[in-house]
Amino acid sequence: MSRIPPDKSASVPVTTGNTTMEMLFRVMAHRPTIMQHTMELVEATMREGTVDPKLKELLAIRVSQVNHCFY
Repeated sequence: MSRIPPDKSASVPVTTGNTTMEMLFRVMAHRPTIMQHTMELVEATMREGTVDPKLKELLAIRVSQVNHCFY
């Protein structure tokens, strides 16, 4: 659980279907500018480029396993 409570009233368009990411953006919703820039960075990282998005997702899962953290 985050130390900062999530903003449950915020409109957070998370397209990954990941509840952890949704909670992260709801906490960031207290600072909309930071949230918007972070969402743009995640979208650019995961959706664009020459690497298949499914491979990027698998890499994110593997990195979390190696670091013993929940993804």
